[in-house]
Amino acid sequence: MTLKLFEQELRKESKYAFKDVRNGNRQKKLSNKKINSMTDIILRNRKKGNIQLLRSCIISFGNVLEKTTMNYAKLMGGKTYPKKNFLSAKIDIVFRLSTKVYNLESKSNIELDAGKTRKALETLNRKHKMVFNGLDCNNEGWQVISKFVVWTKPTSKDAAITAKNPLEEKHLMGFKDFFRLFKVEIDTEDFFDMLQRVFSEEAEQYF
Repeated sequence: MTLKLFEQELRKESKYAFKDVRNGNRQKKLSNKKINSMTDIILRNRKKGNIQLLRSCIISFGNVLEKTTMNYAKLMGGKTYPKKNFLSAKIDIVFRLSTKVYNLESKSNIELDAGKTRKALETLNRKHKMVFNGLDCNNEGWQVISKFVVWTKPTSKDAAITAKNPLEEKHLMGFKDFFRLFKVEIDTEDFFDMLQRVFSEEAEQYF
């Protein structure tokens, strides 16, 4: 039932995010896009830019997942902090369950090169301090837990196999780990099928 709840929130956010796909505005914008990358060259003059549109929508879907996570945490009884810019930085996901504050960076892909991996961890550590101070966790007696939540891997152990140094298992959270925060167990194939189904029905069918 709770995976269904996550799906409902995912569809709600998708309808908003892909409004420009349904009305054709994103397709027009992409067709007028200047050549700025090798991808733009390779996809140049392809029929209606469907590959380019697919790529654009997959990127947007990552943002949709981020917003859905906050919605879900709130519906499951967590205290969420939607006005995250009060911390003077772009914080992906912040919510509190009892005395634990979760500061999560949403990742659809953890297969980064060494330089990007190091920079990502530095950013996570910096935001950890900002959340701790911004929410006055010392006086409140709250613990801040900062991790990358990886939507393509079931557990932190699975994510750690792909991630490069200096990222370790302790820095990571798989999607099963996320749902377990709310005492919910989900099946990997059910989760992947749900993501595919929502993307297909809310975005891809309008290509």
